Amino acid sequence: MAHKNHELDGRIIDAAFSEFLKKGYRDASLRKIAEKAGATVGAIRTRYRTKDALFCGLIEPFVSEIEAVFQSIKAEYFQNITDDVVAHLEKSMRLESKTILHVIFDHYDEAVLLLCRSGGSSLEGFFDEIIERKVCESAAFFRGRKEGYFDQNLLQLLISSQFYSYFQIVNNGYGKDAAERYMNAVMQYHFGGWMALLNLREKPDGDDDL
Repeated sequence: MAHKNHELDGRIIDAAFSEFLKKGYRDASLRKIAEKAGATVGAIRTRYRTKDALFCGLIEPFVSEIEAVFQSIKAEYFQNITDDVVAHLEKSMRLESKTILHVIFDHYDEAVLLLCRSGGSSLEGFFDEIIERKVCESAAFFRGRKEGYFDQNLLQLLISSQFYSYFQIVNNGYGKDAAERYMNAVMQYHFGGWMALLNLREKPDGDDDL
């Protein structure tokens, strides 16, 4: 709950970003945040009931945009589908990658907190949940097209490896231009793999020579 002292609100937020970015959620201290903000722990707790509430409050704009992105991409995933599943998959993958990178660099500190500093917080598993949803949506997409080759376990492996790239980009501190260049290459790599698997999907059961 915001109080009249908005200057103190801003100082608490700035101090919290500094502490969480440096130490991560688990090792961050409300006392240290209060010291940096020139406030008391009590003043923080009147605004954010717990350390977790403070951490989640910092990340909320990024989380909200990521949720909106995936809802939009989900709609795109199941609309305008043609018989050319390869072309549709490539279009969806490239749109997804471009949009996620845009949101990451619009909320870079929040992205670092969520992807690299959230261990121990209630948001620790957020991106894993996003991946799981993507797996379920992809499974539904392939089921709808009678593509039995891509079962849930295979999709889990494929999509997890693809999404791990975003963690690496943030964790390694790549700039926006470098990140876009690398992700274009990563998407080309993954899309080549999807094409190869799509060409193999009609193989008889029991032929595991991939």
